[in-house]
Amino acid sequence: MKKVYKGTVEGNVIRLDEKIHLPIGTKTIVMLKTMDKEEQEEIKDRQLKLLDKGFYLGKIFYVRRKDLYVR
Repeated sequence: MKKVYKGTVEGNVIRLDEKIHLPIGTKTIVMLKTMDKEEQEEIKDRQLKLLDKGFYLGKIFYVRRKDLYVR
């Protein structure tokens, strides 16, 4: 199983933002990747651009949620 968890380092402890569902004693490998503010902003901007493009829900292209109810 591979899943990405986000958290904050506090001293020698990492506080995860969400609960993990693993039994006590499970062996894991932890890979740390730091993110600076610039990288966080790039990710946020990329995600906002994807949202602005709209969602393809079949043959009809909907840009805004209210477009679903116009028909």
